[in-house]
Order: sequence, then C-alpha cells, then structure tokens
Amino acid sequence: MNSPSSSAEEAPDLVCQLDNVQGMVDALTTVRWKRQQDAVMELSEHGVVLIVEETGCLQAKVYLQRELFTRYEYNGQGRPRFGVSLGLFVDCLNTFSVPGQSSILEIRYPGPDMQLLLKSVDSLDACIYAEIRTRIPDTVSWDYNFEPAGSTPLTFTVKSAALKEAIDDLEWPGSSIQINLQPVPPIVTFRGEGHGDLQVQIQVPSSYNF
Repeated sequence: MNSPSSSAEEAPDLVCQLDNVQGMVDALTTVRWKRQQDAVMELSEHGVVLIVEETGCLQAKVYLQRELFTRYEYNGQGRPRFGVSLGLFVDCLNTFSVPGQSSILEIRYPGPDMQLLLKSVDSLDACIYAEIRTRIPDTVSWDYNFEPAGSTPLTFTVKSAALKEAIDDLEWPGSSIQINLQPVPPIVTFRGEGHGDLQVQIQVPSSYNF
C-alpha cells in the first residue's frame, strides 16, 4: 500500500486537457521554420512556453496560458524544461485534430522514461495515444534578455517591408546587428558594423511604450 507522500512524489509535473487542438497546432506552426526544428518546452503554474532558437541569433516563443486549457494541474518544482522535436510534436497533434469536430486531448509530462504523453479522452469508440521522446535542452548563454523588468513586454509594430529593408541594408558579411529601443521619442535603432558603421532608425507610434 502506497503512502500519501509516495503518491505525491509519483504525480507528474503536468496534466492538462485541451479541447481546441487545431488552435494549438496553428500557434506552434507559426514558429516551425523548417521541417527538422527542435524546441524547448517550459512548464509552470501559469502555463506552457515553447521556445525555438535558430542559429544562435533568433528566438521565438509561444505562450499557452493555463486559461486555454479545460484542465490544468501543475505539480512541478520550479519550471521544468525539456527539449522536443517541434515537427514531431505538431504532427502528433494533427492526429488528434478532427476537422469539424471538437476533440479533447490530454497531455502529461513526464512519462516513465521522461516522455511527453498525449492521449484522446473523449472518444468511446477508440483511443489515440502517443509518446514523444524528450531530451535535456542545451544550456546556451544568450547576449539578450527577453524578460522585461516590469509586467509589460517590450513591443513595437512596424511594417514588414520597412523592417526587411533595414535588415538588408545592415546585412554585411560577418557583421552583427544591435537593436536599441528608445522610449522618448519612441524610436527603434538598428545598428550594424562591417565595412564601416551604419545605423537605421525607425519611428514607431507613441502608443507603443518601451
């Protein structure tokens, strides 16, 4: 007979259920830049964060708040992180998405061998079950911080054509690009160093405070 303490130790870090699988697929597909794409998942009492990094210079995050789930039970310590193949994860989620029909998906972590477990729980005729092998994520020291000092993230809006033109102008062989956000007046400055020095300033609406 198991004691209450041993049962609590065996509880998974996360058990959650989702009734809009296609919405989760659409969100993750936005950061799937290539077929073989790795990602890091971070769990917390507030929800799930999926992080994608590319060639050490680009990072994207998808935030899945706990309010998006019909059930969210978090028992982890701190914020567990694990690596997963994003392509495989999205493909598995697609098998649980039925067009024109709402299906409930249950996600658990970790499994007996540290897997990410997916299971359909609302079908009386059949049960779809999947296990995704996870890995220990690489520890990389990044030269930027995406976590704002306050509660409001640092954001700004700019036309994609203007942003592409600025990056193209700064993209010299072997150069790096520095991005500075100036609150007053609200200006975003892109600066590159290569065969000389060049900077491009983009003014943004005053409603975007940073």
